[in-house]
Amino acid sequence: MKLIDSKSILAKLMATENLRVEQKNVSTAYFDLKNRVLVIPQLDKNISGFLYDLFVGHEVGHALYTPVFEKEDFIIDGETIPFSIVNVIEDNRIERKIKYKYPGLRTSFVKGYKQLVERDFFGTKGVDI
Repeated sequence: MKLIDSKSILAKLMATENLRVEQKNVSTAYFDLKNRVLVIPQLDKNISGFLYDLFVGHEVGHALYTPVFEKEDFIIDGETIPFSIVNVIEDNRIERKIKYKYPGLRTSFVKGYKQLVERDFFGTKGVDI
């Protein structure tokens, strides 16, 4: 059984629904809230289980906790909140919740994020954060 197949089964079990899990040539993992599709990027053949678990855990967090929303939901007092800001806040919220629900993911998140930083996944190499 391929790693993607076993992680697809894991994602479906964690999300408690029959999600569709796909691996595509995309820059980052994402979850399509309306169509219930979890997409994981094809990084390379040597991707670690920790990194897969990070991607799957994060996106399952969206499946479980992120409501379907419309652009109008981000307008407060007539001002539109940029989606990038909303996304960072939502990512933080769902990651806390998924790690609470599945404490075994904590190690995968720490090791997976370390690997992403080492790969310069976030484009922060050489940047004074």
